[in-house]
Amino acid sequence: MKRLVWTGVAIVGALLVETGLSYLVIEPGRYLDPFLLVVVYCALTGGETHGMLAGMAAGWVQDVYFGGEVLGLAALSKLLVGFAVGAAGSHLLITSTSARALVLLLATVADAILVLWLASVFAIGASPMSPVTLASRATLTAVVGGVVFAMIDRRLQRTFS
Repeated sequence: MKRLVWTGVAIVGALLVETGLSYLVIEPGRYLDPFLLVVVYCALTGGETHGMLAGMAAGWVQDVYFGGEVLGLAALSKLLVGFAVGAAGSHLLITSTSARALVLLLATVADAILVLWLASVFAIGASPMSPVTLASRATLTAVVGGVVFAMIDRRLQRTFS
């Protein structure tokens, strides 16, 4: 129950971050994906089931507030990313900040590719990101996520110490 509440709080926080960014820049999703940060953290700490559920919830919130004409595209892509990261996290030791940042970088690229692929499968018009935009989005998401994950881990270590 505690995990569910904190995941919900994190999704609401991601919604607030993306909403705040939308007042500063025209398309905040092109620069940072705070919902993906929630999905990857949940998948790394809770496994593939928690990653999938967090991905589905975060994707639905993202679709409802920032989505296009069809709802569910971000939800499905984040569900798949959450499962993949959770499965990898259960088989590999991904605990250092640099390893988590690399996972975030790869998850951001995978999420963008999945959204484009799903849009083509369902015949939905989606504009692809240029390689430079995708690389900058993945890099910024990885850096911000690495810092946020390290802060959360430090806070949890102080709480349990």
